[in-house]
Amino acid sequence: MSNFDVRKKRFDIILLDADETIFDFKRAEAHSFKQMLESFNVEYTDERLALYSEINLKMWKALERGEITRERLKTLRFEKFFEQIGVSGIDCVAVNDSYLTNLSNSTFMIEGAVEFVKELSKYCKIYLATNGLTKAQTGRFEKSAVRDYIDSMFISEEIGYAKPDKAYFDYIFNALNITDKSRVIIVGDSLTSDMQGGKNAGVTTCLYSRNGGMVQSELCDYQIKDYNEFFDILFSNI
Repeated sequence: MSNFDVRKKRFDIILLDADETIFDFKRAEAHSFKQMLESFNVEYTDERLALYSEINLKMWKALERGEITRERLKTLRFEKFFEQIGVSGIDCVAVNDSYLTNLSNSTFMIEGAVEFVKELSKYCKIYLATNGLTKAQTGRFEKSAVRDYIDSMFISEEIGYAKPDKAYFDYIFNALNITDKSRVIIVGDSLTSDMQGGKNAGVTTCLYSRNGGMVQSELCDYQIKDYNEFFDILFSNI
């Protein structure tokens, strides 16, 4: 991957999503959730993890649509979970804090992600663009194997706006003094936050489909199922 003609490089700035794009969030979620339940003497089962994951995803989609605040999300997801499994008397503020602490220490990476980011950093500036919560994301990032190859991270909780809101990207463009959006591409796994956000912001979009499933969507300028495929895009003459 080191024989590319840098004169043909199409992008200078990569806005890279974190969870399920380079970080193995599903693995981190399972590990952190199990630790949290055990600390509150609540039995862990795979079925309970699946239930929580479903609830949590719905809460994040609601946040993307502006239907719920980030602060309410933190506890409401656990309130709904414990209600559905019939457990009462749990302090969901403490639960959320425990879960985020566990998550901040979970640095599981998707296979090949470290090598991808390391190679990509030779040609472009890389910035993580994440809707994740500050406590979890900063902890994982600082402990991760990709830390030295990424220039900075933009966390929605700190900015005050979340993907796909154009204001989130405007903040990044202002912070980085970006004037030529044609030299920017966002890479992520989500149609609703990353691809829609990229379109709202006026930048090129690339969907990373970790499981190899291609989708038909006008939101995606490109789609990849393997990290190495991205370099063909980066150095393409198309």
